[in-house]
Amino acid sequence: MADRSKAEVVLDLFGVNIEQQGRGFYVSLELLAIARGVYESTQLELLDPGVDVVSYRRSSHDFARRVAAGAAIEPETLQAAVDGDDETLATLQALTSSLLVQIPGRRKSPSWYNSHLYPFVGELIHYDAAERWKAGLPRGTKVPHIERYVLRGGGGWAYRVLRSDPDGARRTVTRGGLIELIHDGETSLGEIARALRAHDYDTEDDAFPDRSEAEINTFEKLSPWPEYLRRGVNSIVSRTQVPRAKRIESLMHWTPYCLARHQLHLARTSLDLSTETVFVDMLKDASPLRRLSQDGLDGFRKNIVNAIIARATTLHSEAVASANDEGARRYARHMTQSKAGTGSPVAFFSESLAAVGALNATTGRRHFTMKPPMLEAMVCASLAPGQEEELYAFCSRLFDEYRVIVDDRTAGEHDLTVDIDASILARNLDAFRSRLAATGLLTQYSDATSIVRGEPR
Repeated sequence: MADRSKAEVVLDLFGVNIEQQGRGFYVSLELLAIARGVYESTQLELLDPGVDVVSYRRSSHDFARRVAAGAAIEPETLQAAVDGDDETLATLQALTSSLLVQIPGRRKSPSWYNSHLYPFVGELIHYDAAERWKAGLPRGTKVPHIERYVLRGGGGWAYRVLRSDPDGARRTVTRGGLIELIHDGETSLGEIARALRAHDYDTEDDAFPDRSEAEINTFEKLSPWPEYLRRGVNSIVSRTQVPRAKRIESLMHWTPYCLARHQLHLARTSLDLSTETVFVDMLKDASPLRRLSQDGLDGFRKNIVNAIIARATTLHSEAVASANDEGARRYARHMTQSKAGTGSPVAFFSESLAAVGALNATTGRRHFTMKPPMLEAMVCASLAPGQEEELYAFCSRLFDEYRVIVDDRTAGEHDLTVDIDASILARNLDAFRSRLAATGLLTQYSDATSIVRGEPR
């Protein structure tokens, strides 16, 4: 039997089994796969808060993904799909490979089951799959099999947070906005996706009961991030005047960011530490601000390690007190820092932030920043549709809600300029303003007023 003691420690601490394998965009892909599956099953209402176990249809889209990755495909399947036409196959490979989600930090081309289609239209949304042996086939033959492989539960956390929203009116609006994103697109791309899906090796007709989603604890009383996720997703999906692809992109970035920050907040809370402050560096050159941001990231990663060790120690002590020698032995393995025990959850945190553009890079000496897609997602999640806000007021909002520091004025108001000169933060604000303007989210007027809005112009 596999030792699940590490998963038990992580689940007890964070409410969801956070692992490196499910980092970054995989969180959003899983959320959309669950939502699309519920929508397709027609057995449940999307975001229904009353069900104990969410059930949904799963599709692998394995044929399109195998074509995109150049993986081996059964001759009879290819014959049925392209009628033996090599030119058609090459065209499909070019098309599907251009639709794959880019996962930063990969050093080599991934296998097809590590490749996922970007959910531009509902027909492209799919669940997870892997290659498994199958009885009756030649020795050494593996075939696609629908199962959880890289979708490790982060999207389940997001879905549970959204469906447990106590604000019923907001949940209804969010449901309608999500349906707009996950229903069939009725486009040429959607027709192609449906045709490719018809050639999948593994398919499921019955709804899959996701018992892991039912086991998730959102820890809303300990962290504000479930509420930030709800409010942000509601704001993003409600922007019907914004193109569908842009709303999907913002959702893809906002959801992993919320889970990573939720993870950090719970870690620091468990250690009785104060709420974290994130210094975002928008400058091109190195500065004391960058060093402060780098040190902050290093400290946050250590917080997560220490929180896991502390929780494992607590569980070990409880096992000893109850004379559970086997449990004590298993938890003892995670009472020190290790790649197997603490490395994966810590990697989820930093690699998720890097994937969505909240860090400058996936490896090396890293610091907090906001690349354009992440910046757009944060603005769209923070301001209601049609809402506008003066730049300094928006910067104050970023700190009050997310503890993100960008400018000198907000830092000064909260006595955060002890370790850094205010002039550097003033230059940082100028860079922040320029990036907002470049993305169409800020308008500057002749009286030097700068207005931030959630819809690009």
